[in-house]
Amino acid sequence: MSEHRSMSAGSDQPVPGGGPEGLKPIWVEHPDLEAMGRRGFARFRAVFGREPHGIWMAPGRANLNGEHIDFLGGRCLPMALPYGTLVAAAPRTDGLLRMRTLEPSLDTGIVEVPVDSIGPGSPEGWSGYVAGALWALKIAAQEHPDLSVPEGFGADLLVRSTLPVGGGLSSSAALECAAILAFLALATGRTDLDDTTRAVLARACMMAEVEVVGAATGGLDQTASLRSKPGHILSLDCRDFTIKHHPAADLLDGHRLVGVDTSTPHWLGGHEFSSRRQDAEAAARFLGADRLRDLLPETPTRTDVDAVLERWDAAAPSSSELEGRDPADARRRLTHALTEMLRSERIDALLRHGATAEMAGGSAGELGRILTEGHVSMRDDAQASFPTADLIVATANQAGAAGARLIGGGFGGSVLTLLPMDQVDHVVSAIDRAVVSAGMPRPRFLCIEPSAPGGQLCRDCD
Repeated sequence: MSEHRSMSAGSDQPVPGGGPEGLKPIWVEHPDLEAMGRRGFARFRAVFGREPHGIWMAPGRANLNGEHIDFLGGRCLPMALPYGTLVAAAPRTDGLLRMRTLEPSLDTGIVEVPVDSIGPGSPEGWSGYVAGALWALKIAAQEHPDLSVPEGFGADLLVRSTLPVGGGLSSSAALECAAILAFLALATGRTDLDDTTRAVLARACMMAEVEVVGAATGGLDQTASLRSKPGHILSLDCRDFTIKHHPAADLLDGHRLVGVDTSTPHWLGGHEFSSRRQDAEAAARFLGADRLRDLLPETPTRTDVDAVLERWDAAAPSSSELEGRDPADARRRLTHALTEMLRSERIDALLRHGATAEMAGGSAGELGRILTEGHVSMRDDAQASFPTADLIVATANQAGAAGARLIGGGFGGSVLTLLPMDQVDHVVSAIDRAVVSAGMPRPRFLCIEPSAPGGQLCRDCD
């Protein structure tokens, strides 16, 4: 692992087996958070002319399985990443948020937003994620007075991310979570948070993204960012948002998770993602369920999934019975969601009990097969994949990966690959060559290690 973590992002020295132009694959190294903290303090002073009160960091996430089912009550299997979003912040007493991002594609200088103006649809753009977190924190404080912020509270915030923006690794949730941690600490002094409080904050961040930003997300990303555990996979039951932490080492069993940023950004506030959710929810309501997961037993099998699909086919619903949704599309979303739920339960069983004797390749072999099955479902049933992701998955599997799949909401983003330790360089080089030869944007590779949840990085990083 260390050999890849130390490779510099954008490194371009010719090496044997690199891309078509003789360049070696681009690895995004794990960030040096201590150094970033020191630079963040200096940059905050330069931008705002005063000292920050601290720096907070929240990670992005990668998801072994559970795409497009968190809002349907399914089980998701995420982990926090070593990459994330940092927020340097200091409080204000004039009810004003002043925000700046150091992301070159988004930076337009300081954005000012009166706190009283924050609400559904306002402000727009990246600042909506930050402002929405404060708006949602104030709502959460109505039931949890210990989270209350004082009248006139505002803040200066400087944002820096080490996640690819739109890379399917939940850069938006990392921004919300880093911001809400900063707001809570500035307003109340609280930095040592138990899981109950973190669960409340995760729900607040989910509310911010749904209500203020307008993205139809279901809480997976925010939960992973705030409630994960180093070295562990988070098993999240989205029926009640209960969690269990399972060590990742036995599941991976001589393999390594490598993320591939396709350099094709996605936007979950767009029509494509929300339409998939609307299709699935209309299908669930037609079948008489508030949550699609309730149509399956506690421990579902493929027979249970087939029984639901047979009910659907026998009923042959019309568009008018599906709130105007296309019946063929709704059937595909139903198929993806039910089989994705089954795949999640299979991984959860692997985490709890290990592989059975009939599973070729042990736990990692079974996990790899589930990953690839998940990609096929995202491609054919969710219809959320795209050519670069399909090429990466096919190339990875042909070159020796145990499995690979598109992760995140789709329509851009990243692919997660499961690679044997001794095949990492070979598979990565094969992917790099194939993508560049196809004339697609050059990918970047990330070492995926289950990491710590969000928290205060430092109070005095100098």
